[in-house]
Amino acid sequence: MNTKQVDVQQYLEDGYLTSEAIFSEQELEVLRVESDRLVELCLSDLGQHEPRIQWEKNYLTREEAKGMEGVIRKLEPIIDISPIFAEMAFHKGIIEPVSAIFGEPVELFEDKLNLKLPNGSPYPWHQDWNCCWRAHTDQLITCFIYLDDANEENGCLKVVPGSHLGKPMLPFKQGSTFEIDPAYVDQTKIVPCPLKAGEMIFFDPYLLHYSAINRTRSPRRCIIYTYNPASLGKVNENRFPG
Repeated sequence: MNTKQVDVQQYLEDGYLTSEAIFSEQELEVLRVESDRLVELCLSDLGQHEPRIQWEKNYLTREEAKGMEGVIRKLEPIIDISPIFAEMAFHKGIIEPVSAIFGEPVELFEDKLNLKLPNGSPYPWHQDWNCCWRAHTDQLITCFIYLDDANEENGCLKVVPGSHLGKPMLPFKQGSTFEIDPAYVDQTKIVPCPLKAGEMIFFDPYLLHYSAINRTRSPRRCIIYTYNPASLGKVNENRFPG
């Protein structure tokens, strides 16, 4: 998907778009090796890197968490410890579609590596703006770039098209500040988004989305970049650990 091929109207209506791969298999293998390096780096020096780590054991049921001690769920941020992923954040194949939707150049707002290793935890139904940000700006577009094939068995993204319209702030499930009350998720409108390694999905911060536990023996890794219009400036530079 180059700039001329971006269906901006479809994005505005559905709240998301998928895109073909922009990296070769050889390039993807370099990115997978780099993701493994980051995991090893963070595990080797928890004193320095634990602020950027989410642990799987904290997001699984007691039964599911067995054997998952010391398994990393997510690293955030990553560009300050990975020149490869720092450069990738401004790959034209990623930022040109985002710029086309915004109608202007972009700045990087957020960056992370979601691992979803075998038995890796689900991300329940949520809206990124509602649960995670509520600061700086809601003029944001997130891009998932899959490093492995993503399907329903290993926890590909599922979305509710159009759920972003009107910028709703849907109620949380009782006792949660992350998961949306299931009563507000229209089960008849859920769309799975299985993608091949290297393919991408762009989506709105109000879009309802979800991914299930990884029930396979292989990882379902992805790099996630979120962007804001450049006219707003670098509004989230304080995301880096001190």
